[in-house]
Amino acid sequence: MKHQRKIVVGFGAIAMSLGMVAATAGSAHAGTNNSDYVYTGGTATGKVWFDHDGDWFYAQDLSADSHGVAVQYRINDSYAKPLLVNNGGKGSVKAFNMDFPEGATVWFRACLTENSVAWDCDDMAWSVSAKKAKA
Repeated sequence: MKHQRKIVVGFGAIAMSLGMVAATAGSAHAGTNNSDYVYTGGTATGKVWFDHDGDWFYAQDLSADSHGVAVQYRINDSYAKPLLVNNGGKGSVKAFNMDFPEGATVWFRACLTENSVAWDCDDMAWSVSAKKAKA
């Protein structure tokens, strides 16, 4: 079964990203947040997002399809980390508090799971990265 993906980036996140490129070395950078969806048959079935303030991932199940929703992530181009899984059913949101290095680039993607195992996740692209704020 093929899944379509869409990445949602707010105008503010784009503006902050452009601002980070223009920042001079040694100055503090604002963090950015981002979200990603997984689609089945053109319908969003799961959403994941990253909140740089406190290093939180959230996984929300949007469909009663018997699949869970998971976050797969990597930091600064590292190998993919284990899945953070939400098997709570339609409407549930599960939060995962992480501890990433200051200024790290966080890549992630939304995946469907079956019995806590990624289902068709490997074919999906990584999201646009989010940035953890520097102190």
